[in-house]
Amino acid sequence: MNYFITSREDIKTSAIELAQVKRLQIFDYLHQPAKIVTMYYNFAHLDAENKLGTSGRVINLFQFYQRLPYHMDPGFDQSLIKQILNVPGYQVKGNQAERNGKVRIKVNQDNNRLYYVDYLDQYGFTDRRDYYDCGCKTYTEFFEDRARLVCRQYYDQSGAVKITYHYRGGQGNIPVLTLIQLVDQNQELQFDNQNEFRAYFLDQLVANDPDALLINDRSDVTLAAFRLMHTSPRRYQVFHSAFTQDGQSNSEISPIYQPINEMLNQGQLTGLISSTKREAMDASRRFNTNMSFAIPVTFLSQTQLEKSIPPTQRQVGHFIAVARLTKVKQLDQLINVIIRLHEDFPKVQLDIYGYSDGWNNYQTVNELKKIINNQGADHYIHFCGYQHDLTRVYETAQAEILTSQYEGFAMALLEAQGHGCPAISYDINYGPTEIIDNNISGELIPANDCDALYQSLRQLLVDPELSHRYTQNAQHAAAKFSLNEVAKKWQDFLKKA
Repeated sequence: MNYFITSREDIKTSAIELAQVKRLQIFDYLHQPAKIVTMYYNFAHLDAENKLGTSGRVINLFQFYQRLPYHMDPGFDQSLIKQILNVPGYQVKGNQAERNGKVRIKVNQDNNRLYYVDYLDQYGFTDRRDYYDCGCKTYTEFFEDRARLVCRQYYDQSGAVKITYHYRGGQGNIPVLTLIQLVDQNQELQFDNQNEFRAYFLDQLVANDPDALLINDRSDVTLAAFRLMHTSPRRYQVFHSAFTQDGQSNSEISPIYQPINEMLNQGQLTGLISSTKREAMDASRRFNTNMSFAIPVTFLSQTQLEKSIPPTQRQVGHFIAVARLTKVKQLDQLINVIIRLHEDFPKVQLDIYGYSDGWNNYQTVNELKKIINNQGADHYIHFCGYQHDLTRVYETAQAEILTSQYEGFAMALLEAQGHGCPAISYDINYGPTEIIDNNISGELIPANDCDALYQSLRQLLVDPELSHRYTQNAQHAAAKFSLNEVAKKWQDFLKKA
């Protein structure tokens, strides 16, 4: 079995999880068995699986041990809520139950699903919180008098405690995980941290599978666990972003990847997978391994590549950027170029698609909005949020623009070209130079050269023939990433791996 490891699948799906779904489709195409492995508990797992089409293809660490019998009937939760609230001597008022005029039980729902139930003492302190998942009580959190987490217990299908997380007080009243207990195979096992627990789980997952192949897509979640495993399956680390701190091939390796050299030497890691040829070559050199492979993270269907998209529906001056609102995307440079461009071309507008990075209290998006507001540009520069399907956007925009400091692949550039949308990008590590056919399907610009970016976009506006040529060539450039072409690379990898 081939296992693709990540943290969890979410409704607002990240590029990494989308890449895993594409990889599943490729492995199905190659008749290779594959599953996704998730390490975090996730209340929205069923909704996410239904959205992504991965139902029955996901193995979660917690459910591996809990094996809960989920109830899919939406009415089951409502019956369970009534049962929880109807306690002798308590008065039910809405979604809570009172005793002697004080709230003692409080039910919380999410999209009409029972999410968790708080049990309060006579002084109003939350003693414990029971979490539910599709009609099953899945785990309980216990709190001390300062509302600090003390213990979390996960239950199996019979209601017995299967996994216990223990916490002790830390700085700033933040609880620190000190012990994990697992009841498994009629014995109680103890782990000092998450990495030990995950390593044990992975060992069990591959114990009876001599052909197991682990492909890790989340280095921060599983790379350390690879070092603690007692079995020796083939293990590969995927670089979804640059492996150095600033994207330059000779710069300092990011801290999370610094153990890789030793892991390769000790057999705790078999090899590396990058999204581009350039990064695979750089990784081979920096980590001193010949097991460094270049395999794109996604592909485009033949139907998409052959789709006829009328050039007349493209809106002149409508530019888009598909990117998380985070500092590394350098959207401030693009915004300032668009503001400058708008002075001479009033029809110019920029739509930015992507969710905000919550780091540092949304500092990046707040700074971007400040630039826009100070320049009075809010009527032609818009934040459009995360959207799962950007087909209409790609097929009406004049160009997709990327101004990142570095990338792992730049999936949005490929998706844009697959919809006949020209791509304009800084020539950075990694991705753009292998996706864009320079001066044919779009343009590569020196990194951080805002004047060159301005001139490039201006030329598109004043030269309709240039814009038309890029549009006509975009899907042909994207054909390098068809299902058949990417599947060949995976097939070659599986033979060598």
